[in-house]
Amino acid sequence: MDDASGFRVAITGTPGAGKSEVVKYAINIDKKYDILTVEELAINNQLIGDVDRLDGAKPIDIESLKTILTKEWEKTSRQIFIDGHLSHLLPVDAIVIIRCNPEILKIRNHSRGWSENKVEENSEWELLGSAWNDCNEWGTIPCLELDSSAQSVEALFSQIEQWIVDGFKPNSQEERIDWVSILHG
Repeated sequence: MDDASGFRVAITGTPGAGKSEVVKYAINIDKKYDILTVEELAINNQLIGDVDRLDGAKPIDIESLKTILTKEWEKTSRQIFIDGHLSHLLPVDAIVIIRCNPEILKIRNHSRGWSENKVEENSEWELLGSAWNDCNEWGTIPCLELDSSAQSVEALFSQIEQWIVDGFKPNSQEERIDWVSILHG
């Protein structure tokens, strides 16, 4: 990292897994953290499109955003959490992946009023491990994977803070969450 006191940590995960709840908790407990979202970074840099009628999402030019932020964030003394399921694609110092049992994820996303198709797509994405399976291929960026299925937001954030205090060690977990093995033996 460029500065011992500054860092940029991506808080990523499948929609509904709990990443925004963890970030909201960080805001409430300590004002030393700056909280950004991928969406607001894209809006501020005019790199977000109109809502896609098929999936209701706003496309983000993540590659251009990464290029801009790499220059802007060359050095930082700020402690920044970036919330968003694309945040791990930005120039960050560490990545926290919030995971959730796909069956619990279905319940959470149904309660958001999402279409059955969108709920199923996100649950399948989580079940298969999606991009999180590539964590070991992200180079030297430290990565922490946490299960939000049965843990409180406070417990999750406590683990994140301890990981930060420990210098983002270990760099990655020896065992990854594998929902296919857990749920289907």
